[in-house]
Parts: sequence; structure tokens; C-alpha cells
Amino acid sequence: MNDDAPFDSVDPAARRRHYSWPARPAAGDRAHHAGLDALHRIIDGERHLSPGAHTLGVRLAAAEEGAVTMTAEPAEWALNNGGTVHGGIVSGWVDTALGYATASIVDEGVGYSTLDLTVRYIRALRLEKTPATLRAEVEHAGRSTCVVQVRVTDTDGRTCASASGVMMLFRP
Repeated sequence: MNDDAPFDSVDPAARRRHYSWPARPAAGDRAHHAGLDALHRIIDGERHLSPGAHTLGVRLAAAEEGAVTMTAEPAEWALNNGGTVHGGIVSGWVDTALGYATASIVDEGVGYSTLDLTVRYIRALRLEKTPATLRAEVEHAGRSTCVVQVRVTDTDGRTCASASGVMMLFRP
């Protein structure tokens, strides 16, 4: 892994979290985030996920054309007052998965951003049932938008959330 890889340390006893991330790449280096090659370099540890994805505890496990599988391992800081994973955290995971699924089908140099996101919470996600698995699949890719479906499951394979989103594409 790169020396500038993100670092995350959680001390549950002290209720403390510390993390760091590398400097934002120069504008010319940011264009190299799309395509299966870029995703496989993340899986192989040659590159890292975005600082936001890292902060949310998401990891890229697999990538193929039109689909990615990610895992998300929250800690106590991600819980709501009811003791389950906060819906906003799950929504952040889903938004991340939308982006990486989109990256699997666009060419290097194509940018993208979330245009629409709908998350349906089906059952509470409990900390003891994580890491969660996110499977994101591209349903349609057009000239200017990409539609992605995401499913979030717990360690028992039960669906905790399903989502759909539309990514706006910025082609050169």
C-alpha cells in the first residue's frame, strides 16, 4: 500500500477516533479514477478510495464491468441513539457504491456526480451484523446519465436497505 494511504484508528474504550488522508491530487491526476483498471488498482492496494469513502469505513472488494461489491464496517461512532447504524451513514455508503459502480463502466477522463438518490430502509442494521455488503449494479448507462441499483445486506445475508440512484456523467 502507498505510504500516503488513509489511516483510521478507533479506540472504543476512550470513545475516540483518529484518521488521516493524503493530500488531494492535482487536477491532472484526478482524471484517473474511472475504468476497471483504476478500480482494480484500488483493490490491489496501489490506490486508495476517496477520503469520504474511507471515513465512512467502506472498502472495495470486487469490480467488474457494470458492478462493484463493497464492504462497510462501522464502529460505535456510526450508531444512532437506538443502537443501530445511522441511516445517513448507510446512505453515504450507498452513494459511494453508486459512484464506484459508475466508474466501472466509464472511460478514464469521464467525470460523474450523484444526480438523484433514493434509499429504502428495510430493516435496522446492527453493529454485530456487520461488515455490511453493498452490491451496486449499473442498470442503464446513457450519454449523460447512469442508473445504478444498490443492495445492502448484513452478515446473515438479509437485505437492510435497497437503493437506486442516477449519476450525471461529464464526458470530455
